[in-house]
Formats: sequence, structure tokens, C-alpha cells
Amino acid sequence: MKHSIVSLFPRDIRTGRLFSISTAAAALLLPAFAFAESPAAIKPLSSNLGQTCTQNAYGVDNALDALRCGSVHGSLRSLYYSTKNAYFVRNNNQDTASYGGNILFQTAPYYGISAGVGGIYQQQWRSPGAGRGVTELATNQNGFGEAWLRWQYQDFRFTAGDQRIDIPFMSDYDWRITPILFRAVDMHWGDKTDFVHATKIYRYKPWRSDKFLATSAYSAIKEETNGAWAVGAGRSKQVGDMTLTGQLWYESYDDYVNIFYSEAHSQWKTAPWQPDIGVQFIRGSGEGERLRGEVDSTSYGVQLALTPTSKVKWSINYNHIVSNPEAYLNGALVTPYSSSTSSGKYFAQPYFTSTQDLGTGNAYSTRISYQIMPALSIGTYYSFMDLKSSASAPSRNQSEYVVFGIYQFDGALKGLSLSNFLGVQTSPVYDYSFWQNRVSLQYNF
Repeated sequence: MKHSIVSLFPRDIRTGRLFSISTAAAALLLPAFAFAESPAAIKPLSSNLGQTCTQNAYGVDNALDALRCGSVHGSLRSLYYSTKNAYFVRNNNQDTASYGGNILFQTAPYYGISAGVGGIYQQQWRSPGAGRGVTELATNQNGFGEAWLRWQYQDFRFTAGDQRIDIPFMSDYDWRITPILFRAVDMHWGDKTDFVHATKIYRYKPWRSDKFLATSAYSAIKEETNGAWAVGAGRSKQVGDMTLTGQLWYESYDDYVNIFYSEAHSQWKTAPWQPDIGVQFIRGSGEGERLRGEVDSTSYGVQLALTPTSKVKWSINYNHIVSNPEAYLNGALVTPYSSSTSSGKYFAQPYFTSTQDLGTGNAYSTRISYQIMPALSIGTYYSFMDLKSSASAPSRNQSEYVVFGIYQFDGALKGLSLSNFLGVQTSPVYDYSFWQNRVSLQYNF
């Protein structure tokens, strides 16, 4: 039984065959009633630009109304990051303040077709000096952001162009000034819990650039690839007072890694503290040229989320990442679009760094937040990373302590928020602690 799960995804499976099998299997997870047509009458379309248009099942009645009843969305932001001994490097002190954001104009659908075009902008308030710039904030950016065409009918949509993607280990991770974007074709059928999804990625735009690149988040690797593709499905079911949800994904990153991701939750919304128990399994194996090295990674996770009161939320998280001295970073998962960016779907993760970039072993974290008033929330994170980057290396035994506060304005200032996250990482492997403070002022519309 030792290899019963790992061997489900041998490295010599052909991409086309696996794509077809995965899509067919995903479709079987969804019964016909999951996407039943809504009998509700179609209401007039009102845009956030103050226009109202009549519409049918496929959108507005004419092309002029598609423009007139379009909408504008975006985010204007100013971020200030300050670090001391960043990433445990003595005197690697950073101090960067930048402003900018993103904006998107989206037409109303006409015969099911809509278009979106937007821009991104980032500028430093002042130069932080040589060696003191936070990479993703220190580069000035301006240009087009999202630019896509979409066809949608009820719960089915197909989008082609430069867009946001949100699937495991491929997401916009929109918590800097400009989002991560993908040049892709993307298909989604369903809602957030009952769905079939397929994506083909050709290029991506990281935080640090306003260009779409054929490389990855591993910036030291200059070889270009053919991007990535992914298929996935999700399903939910109500059993008495328990809600069951689950999702399965297969992702293939050209010349890097194939990833199988699965996650399931059981939640009791009417029980005291509304317990939500989650489990996950992640498997990564090498693909093509293996530009990051041999990949042979297996991870397991469990999570308990609780709501002791309507104002308090608490989660406890654990992951075990199996060590493998013959593989990249002792068996860690290679994630070409989220390395040094986000821990992605890992339950247990630090706030300032990424679980999969630290090694293998055991990872623990907990988070608690308290809504003091409708506009103000405070909270704290704690994580402990008992991870090793190689068989001979000592464990990081890294502790991270973070406190935060978020204030959401209302009334005439609705959409404006101010947040501050302050934390420190410590490890017996290093002589110096890593401090970081993040202040954000943003207006979403």
C-alpha cells in the first residue's frame, strides 16, 4: 500500500489523454440538476455608471446598450512595506512606498458576448535607495491590464485573453498594487462549489512586471515554456445539517511539474461554533525538462475552522510534506506561478513567506480574528514551520507572529479601507529575526 496513492499519476501519462480523461471524469461528478435553468424573470440591467437597459437571456438588446450599460471596476492603492533583516539576511533592510492600482471597463453582454479592457499603474512615492526596494513594489509599471472577450450563458462562460485566474496555485493573489494576470483561455460551468473548469495558460504577468512572460515565478530560470493547463471539478451536497464540499484538480506546467490537488470539507452551520473540518492531498511529479529539478512531492493536510461567536473566527491548520532527499528541496512542491508569492492552497502557511519554498516536514498555523465593530476587525496569526530544505540540513523551526487590524469605511467613503500587518519570524538557524510591517490604504470600486 505504500505507493497506492502516489502511483496514481505516473510521469509517462500523455498530456492529451489525461486532459480528456480528467474532463470526462469531472463532468460525471455533476448531476444535471446542478446547473438547472432559473425560472426567475429577467430584470433590467443596471450598471454602476447609472445606466439601465432591458435585457434577455443573452444580454442587452443592442450593441449600443452593451457600451452604455457597461461597468467600471478597479482598485486604487497605496502600500508601504518596511522590513528588517529581510528573509533572515543581516542588515537586509527594506523600505518602500508605492501607489497605483488597476481599472477595468466591462461591456454588458450582447448575444452572450462581453469584453473587458483595463489598465495597471504603479509608481514609487520616492526611491528607497540602492538595495532597499521591495521587489514587487520597487518597479514602476504602466500599461494594459486585463483585455479579454467572454461568451456566457447562464452558468457557463468561456473567456479568452489577458485575465484573472483563480485555481489552486494559479491565482491573481491581488494583495500588492497590481494583480497577477494570465494570458489564457478559460472555461467555467457552474458556481463556486458545483463546477467543471478547464484552463490553458500561455503567458503570465507577475507582480514585479507589467509584461506578460513565458517564464515563471522562478526568476533565476530564463528558459521559456509553453505555459500550463488545468482541469478541475467541484461538488457539494447537503446531508442533514452537514454540508459536504469537495474539489479535484489536475494541473500540468510545461517543463516543470504535474500537480494533483484534492480538498474536502464537512461543515455544520447550525451546530455550536459551526465547525468546518477540511482535509487535503497534494501530489507533484516532474514534467518535461524539469527546469527546477526532479519533482517528487507528497503533502497531506487537515484543518479545523470554528466560529465561536458571530464576531470571532478561528482556524487551526496542519500539513505534513513527505521528505525525499532525491527531489527538489527535499521533496517540496514546485509551483511555477506562486513560488515566493503565496502558499496557495496549503492549509498551514506563514504570512510573510510560502510553505512550499521552505522545505519538507511538518507545518502548523493558527489564525483568529475579532470584529470589534462593523467597520473594524483585529486579529493575529501564528505559524510554526518544522521544515528542512535537505536531508542534512537542520530544521528551520521557524516561528512567525503577526498582529493585524483592518478598518472598512462606510457611507460616502464606502470602498475605502486601511490595514496594518506587523510581524516577526524567528528561527534558531539564523542569528537575526526577520521583521516586517505592511500598511495599505486602498479604495475598491
